[in-house]
Amino acid sequence: MAIEAPHIALMGGGYTLTKVAQRLKPGSFVITSRSAAQCAEWQALGWVSQRLSLEESESVVSFFKAYPELTVLVDSVPPLREAVDRTIGVKRVVHALATTKITRVIYLSTTGVFGVRDGSIVDESTVPAPWNPQGEARYLSELAYRSSGKMVTALRLPAIYGPGRSMVDSIINGTYRMVGDGESWSNRIHVEDLVSIIISAVEALELPEVLCVSDDHPARVRDVLSFICAREGVPFPAYISEQEALRAGSYTRLSNQIIKNDLMKKLLAITLRYPSYREGL
Repeated sequence: MAIEAPHIALMGGGYTLTKVAQRLKPGSFVITSRSAAQCAEWQALGWVSQRLSLEESESVVSFFKAYPELTVLVDSVPPLREAVDRTIGVKRVVHALATTKITRVIYLSTTGVFGVRDGSIVDESTVPAPWNPQGEARYLSELAYRSSGKMVTALRLPAIYGPGRSMVDSIINGTYRMVGDGESWSNRIHVEDLVSIIISAVEALELPEVLCVSDDHPARVRDVLSFICAREGVPFPAYISEQEALRAGSYTRLSNQIIKNDLMKKLLAITLRYPSYREGL
């Protein structure tokens, strides 16, 4: 019996792509990590896995040579923090793609590329204007992928939450700090819904260059905190100023925008399991 060759590359197997892998057919994908030990754990589960570091040019080249039947790439690797050019990792991937069979790239970007801080509504037509290094690096990475000549879709993501990753624990243990008066708009997506979105994007025949991802109910930060504190019976968290958040590099918490998800739901035929934080938390 012929062994199935992976046709989907899950690059950067962290919180989200590990859950994507759990829903895919073993053998249909290869999942990567910078950690050889993590790859060994996945291989013990029967997954195809290989160490890959975008900091190492040879690592990128050898990875794509090792899996010549790949046709789809899902990239969740954040821009390289320590590099002079934070997009150099993506540029190495783009260079390698030229000699592969890959036709589709799904890049997990961020709604931070919009740079909106005034509570405006944003969608796919909103012109990006990133104001901090993280947002700028993500947007430049999007542009680098588009230069590849492949069909590229950037999923612009809000805060991702789910089991083991939410503000609930930090509120309960008293380490969470609200920025300012908490009247800023926040957006989020439950990881299980995001997994469905990614898989639908992989399977879609055609998608636009950008899709905004979020649940159905953007909410003011104060309202989310009030809901959690009332449910858990804990005090409302203390606050820090925007200047303190900025000094700490908490750029995502300084965002203030309302993400529209209409196109995402229409093109991917998605019905969210967790349409708001009330169900998801």
